[in-house]
Amino acid sequence: MSIGRVEVAQNERLFVVVNGRAEQYLGPGRHWVVRPFQHVRFERVSVEQPLIRLDEAKLALVPEKDLQVVELGADERAILFHHGQPVQWLKRGQHQVWTAQRLPGRTGRPETPTVRVERVDVSGVVTSPPSDEVRALIPSTDYTEATAPEGSVALRYVDGVLDAVLPPGRHAAWTVVHKVQFAVIDLRERLLHVTGQEVMTKDRVSLRLNLSAAFRVADARRLSVVSRAPDDVLYLAMQLASREAVATRTLDELLASREAVAESLFAQVKAGAENVGLELLRFGIKDVVLPGEMKELLNRVIQAQKEAEANVIMRREETAATRSMAQTAKVLAENPLLVRLKELEAYKDLASKVGQVHLVLGEGAVPTLQLKSS
Repeated sequence: MSIGRVEVAQNERLFVVVNGRAEQYLGPGRHWVVRPFQHVRFERVSVEQPLIRLDEAKLALVPEKDLQVVELGADERAILFHHGQPVQWLKRGQHQVWTAQRLPGRTGRPETPTVRVERVDVSGVVTSPPSDEVRALIPSTDYTEATAPEGSVALRYVDGVLDAVLPPGRHAAWTVVHKVQFAVIDLRERLLHVTGQEVMTKDRVSLRLNLSAAFRVADARRLSVVSRAPDDVLYLAMQLASREAVATRTLDELLASREAVAESLFAQVKAGAENVGLELLRFGIKDVVLPGEMKELLNRVIQAQKEAEANVIMRREETAATRSMAQTAKVLAENPLLVRLKELEAYKDLASKVGQVHLVLGEGAVPTLQLKSS
């Protein structure tokens, strides 16, 4: 004969198992159990953990107010809240949730369960970003998101097809029914450099070019659809355009019309950039690097040119000086008095530079010499 008293705490429930089968469900309190001539066993379960897994026999004994059975379909999910805080993300299937614990209501209001289940429809794609607490519970197989900072856009792909170009901000999507991916495209200005590009001029001079380009993304949709690596496409366009422009010019023409060559290259590269959704903003030739021997030869040519220019200037000045002297001689020949004045000026200059002057006189000149005493 099985007769006994059992106590059940507030945070637990008790199943009375008779001969291996659950026959009674007991709530908090003190209970008498009378099962004569039978094997009785007590199974206690805690209601502090929101989720429980009961077999059909025990589930049939629990009243609806103490246990909620949540059935979620293939395109449904649910968030389990405990004391107002999200604690678990429920996926497809059956979930048994304890609602036995309740909070006392305010005046005139009924008690409310400490556990709440909120269903979520995940059949679509677009959704609002959840709170950080809920986001931490959602697995990556059900949800994805991306943040596009200012100066960029986000591309949304649904099942491999570009679905939308989204503005800056935080964007979220369900990935339960459809495969969704995000890609963030930076629209800000960027620089691309081509260094050490070896080319040959029309007169078969090998040299290296350093090119620079400033560009930005103008059409994000075209960029993602047309080219897998748009930067490489732009790089190749710069290389080919520089080869074509240099191959049709001699070294002297290239050095003399560097800006014109850069403008020609800009037009060619810009067309190639537009084909992949890029906008070319600026383009320039930074450096023209010549081989060592060619650089030395070019320096010698420049030196010879400068020496020739210097000789021309010297000859021009000498010619001008000779012409001036000829004109002076002609004036002196026509005016003997000017010759005497020039002679006296020479004596004056000579006397200012020497301490003594020796005067040589011819025969018979002494009597006529007059010395002036100071």
